[in-house]
Amino acid sequence: MGVENKNLNLTQTGGVRELYTDDTVVALNAALLERGVETGQIISVLTVPGQVMGQPVPPQFRVLYRAT
Repeated sequence: MGVENKNLNLTQTGGVRELYTDDTVVALNAALLERGVETGQIISVLTVPGQVMGQPVPPQFRVLYRAT
């Protein structure tokens, strides 16, 4: 038997949300506090590299967390 691959967009399920912040711990903590996200809800904190060519974009954190 093969494993069935279900492509599930987690942001549409309502169970997982994401947010982007500046790549500083202070900005990350402020965004989490503002949204009421507790440590037990956090699934992952990912670094998003900046972009220097074209339209410059600073580096950011992408946070995936469980919705309440």
